[in-house]
Amino acid sequence: MGKSQRDKGHNWEREVSRRMREFGIDAKRNVTETQTGNTGDVHVFNSNQEMIACIQCKNMKSPSVWKAMEEAIESCGIHKRLGEEPLPVSVVKRTAKPGKPVEEYAVMRFEDFCNLIVSYKFGEPIRRYMEMGHMEVSEPSEMN
Repeated sequence: MGKSQRDKGHNWEREVSRRMREFGIDAKRNVTETQTGNTGDVHVFNSNQEMIACIQCKNMKSPSVWKAMEEAIESCGIHKRLGEEPLPVSVVKRTAKPGKPVEEYAVMRFEDFCNLIVSYKFGEPIRRYMEMGHMEVSEPSEMN
Protein backbone atom coordinates (compact mmCIF):
# COMPACT_ATOMS: atom_id res chain seq x y z
CA MET A 1 0.00 0.00 0.00
CA GLY A 2 1.38 3.40 -0.98
CA LYS A 3 1.89 6.37 1.31
CA SER A 4 -1.06 8.28 -0.16
CA GLN A 5 -3.38 5.33 0.58
CA ARG A 6 -2.06 5.04 4.16
CA ASP A 7 -2.51 8.79 4.64
CA LYS A 8 -6.07 8.57 3.27
CA GLY A 9 -6.86 5.78 5.76
CA HIS A 10 -5.27 7.59 8.70
CA ASN A 11 -7.15 10.79 7.84
CA TRP A 12 -10.44 8.84 7.79
CA GLU A 13 -9.64 7.33 11.21
CA ARG A 14 -8.96 10.84 12.57
CA GLU A 15 -12.19 12.13 11.05
CA VAL A 16 -14.27 9.25 12.48
CA SER A 17 -12.89 9.76 16.00
CA ARG A 18 -13.26 13.58 15.76
CA ARG A 19 -16.85 13.38 14.54
CA MET A 20 -17.76 10.88 17.26
CA ARG A 21 -16.30 13.22 19.89
CA GLU A 22 -18.52 15.99 18.46
CA PHE A 23 -21.48 13.78 19.47
CA GLY A 24 -20.05 13.56 23.00
CA ILE A 25 -18.66 10.04 22.51
CA ASP A 26 -15.28 9.25 24.07
CA ALA A 27 -13.58 8.01 20.89
CA LYS A 28 -9.82 7.78 20.45
CA ARG A 29 -7.81 6.85 17.39
CA ASN A 30 -5.59 3.85 18.10
CA VAL A 31 -2.21 5.19 17.04
CA THR A 32 -0.37 2.04 18.19
CA GLU A 33 -2.20 -0.34 15.83
CA THR A 34 0.77 -0.66 13.48
CA GLN A 35 2.96 -1.79 16.40
CA THR A 36 0.38 -3.93 18.22
CA GLY A 37 -1.31 -5.66 15.27
CA ASN A 38 -5.00 -5.49 14.41
CA THR A 39 -6.40 -4.00 17.60
CA GLY A 40 -8.86 -1.64 15.91
CA ASP A 41 -8.57 1.81 14.34
CA VAL A 42 -10.78 3.72 16.80
CA HIS A 43 -11.65 2.75 20.36
CA VAL A 44 -14.78 3.97 22.16
CA PHE A 45 -14.90 4.16 25.95
CA ASN A 46 -17.62 4.57 28.56
CA SER A 47 -17.38 6.90 31.58
CA ASN A 48 -15.39 4.24 33.49
CA GLN A 49 -12.82 4.17 30.65
CA GLU A 50 -13.86 0.62 29.70
CA MET A 51 -13.69 -0.02 25.97
CA ILE A 52 -17.24 -0.53 24.67
CA ALA A 53 -16.62 -0.50 20.90
CA CYS A 54 -13.72 -1.29 18.64
CA ILE A 55 -14.06 0.29 15.20
CA GLN A 56 -12.42 -0.70 11.94
CA CYS A 57 -12.35 2.19 9.43
CA LYS A 58 -12.29 1.78 5.64
CA ASN A 59 -12.15 4.59 3.05
CA MET A 60 -11.98 3.42 -0.55
CA LYS A 61 -13.73 3.24 -3.89
CA SER A 62 -15.27 -0.19 -3.24
CA PRO A 63 -14.99 -1.00 0.48
CA SER A 64 -15.73 -4.55 1.53
CA VAL A 65 -17.97 -4.39 4.60
CA TRP A 66 -17.39 -8.13 5.04
CA LYS A 67 -13.62 -7.71 5.28
CA ALA A 68 -13.98 -4.66 7.50
CA MET A 69 -16.28 -6.58 9.87
CA GLU A 70 -13.94 -9.60 9.89
CA GLU A 71 -11.13 -7.26 10.95
CA ALA A 72 -13.34 -5.59 13.61
CA ILE A 73 -14.38 -8.98 15.03
CA GLU A 74 -10.76 -10.16 15.01
CA SER A 75 -9.60 -7.03 16.88
CA CYS A 76 -12.39 -7.52 19.45
CA GLY A 77 -11.11 -11.06 19.98
CA ILE A 78 -7.70 -9.66 20.90
CA HIS A 79 -9.32 -7.30 23.42
CA LYS A 80 -11.50 -10.11 24.80
CA ARG A 81 -8.34 -12.03 25.70
CA LEU A 82 -7.30 -8.91 27.64
CA GLY A 83 -10.55 -8.99 29.65
CA GLU A 84 -12.47 -6.38 27.62
CA GLU A 85 -15.59 -7.06 25.54
CA PRO A 86 -15.95 -4.27 22.98
CA LEU A 87 -18.63 -4.24 20.32
CA PRO A 88 -17.17 -4.80 16.81
CA VAL A 89 -18.17 -2.08 14.34
CA SER A 90 -16.88 -1.06 10.94
CA VAL A 91 -17.24 2.46 9.60
CA VAL A 92 -16.89 2.51 5.84
CA LYS A 93 -16.70 5.43 3.45
CA ARG A 94 -17.11 4.95 -0.27
CA THR A 95 -15.18 7.53 -2.21
CA ALA A 96 -17.52 9.73 -4.22
CA LYS A 97 -17.88 9.13 -7.93
CA PRO A 98 -18.34 12.21 -10.14
CA GLY A 99 -21.83 13.63 -9.57
CA LYS A 100 -22.57 11.26 -6.66
CA PRO A 101 -22.39 11.93 -2.91
CA VAL A 102 -19.88 10.34 -0.57
CA GLU A 103 -21.46 7.38 1.26
CA GLU A 104 -20.63 6.59 4.89
CA TYR A 105 -22.00 3.67 6.89
CA ALA A 106 -21.57 2.12 10.32
CA VAL A 107 -21.90 -1.67 10.07
CA MET A 108 -22.39 -4.20 12.86
CA ARG A 109 -23.63 -7.75 13.27
CA PHE A 110 -27.42 -8.03 13.17
CA GLU A 111 -27.66 -9.61 16.64
CA ASP A 112 -25.51 -6.82 18.09
CA PHE A 113 -27.76 -4.26 16.41
CA CYS A 114 -30.92 -5.90 17.83
CA ASN A 115 -29.42 -6.08 21.34
CA LEU A 116 -28.39 -2.43 21.09
CA ILE A 117 -31.94 -1.41 20.09
CA VAL A 118 -33.42 -3.49 22.93
CA SER A 119 -31.05 -1.87 25.43
CA TYR A 120 -32.01 1.59 24.13
CA LYS A 121 -35.72 0.77 24.21
CA PHE A 122 -35.54 -0.20 27.86
CA GLY A 123 -33.18 2.64 28.81
CA GLU A 124 -30.30 0.33 29.58
CA PRO A 125 -26.83 1.85 29.43
CA ILE A 126 -24.41 0.45 26.86
CA ARG A 127 -22.53 -1.51 29.56
CA ARG A 128 -25.74 -3.42 30.35
CA TYR A 129 -26.11 -4.13 26.64
CA MET A 130 -22.63 -5.60 26.56
CA GLU A 131 -23.49 -7.84 29.53
CA MET A 132 -26.75 -9.09 27.95
CA GLY A 133 -24.93 -11.14 25.36
CA HIS A 134 -26.89 -12.83 22.63
CA MET A 135 -30.64 -12.91 23.05
CA GLU A 136 -32.94 -15.66 21.91
CA VAL A 137 -34.59 -14.69 18.64
CA SER A 138 -38.01 -16.18 18.00
CA GLU A 139 -39.09 -17.25 14.55
CA PRO A 140 -41.36 -14.76 12.79
CA SER A 141 -44.98 -15.84 12.80
CA GLU A 142 -46.64 -16.59 9.50
CA MET A 143 -48.83 -13.85 8.16
CA ASN A 144 -52.36 -14.89 7.21
